[in-house]
Amino acid sequence: MIVHHLIHFLAFVVAVMITAKLVPGVRVKSFTGALFFAIVFALLNKLLFLPLVMFTFPIVLISLGLFLILINAFLFWLAEKVVSGVEVDGFGSALLASVVVTLVNWAITFVLRIVL
Repeated sequence: MIVHHLIHFLAFVVAVMITAKLVPGVRVKSFTGALFFAIVFALLNKLLFLPLVMFTFPIVLISLGLFLILINAFLFWLAEKVVSGVEVDGFGSALLASVVVTLVNWAITFVLRIVL
């Protein structure tokens, strides 16, 4: 069980590194920076995602869930402000990066499920 979570966590770190290569305006200084970013993002996600969804529930409902992408981008941007090893130029870059990280992370974990 712990190995499963560790693999998913490392997949997220790799997804952040790949996203820095794909998205203009996103820079990762080192693997350690991506690692700390992933830790902070996971903590912020655990602590703030549900309260933000509950607070903005009418908007989430009206947008058919698309507003969740903006919440995720906000958490991505907030994590970047805390960690010095990752730089994001603005909220637009954070929005695109959060979508790309999600897609790359999904692809990595999909492949890992097939392989493992």
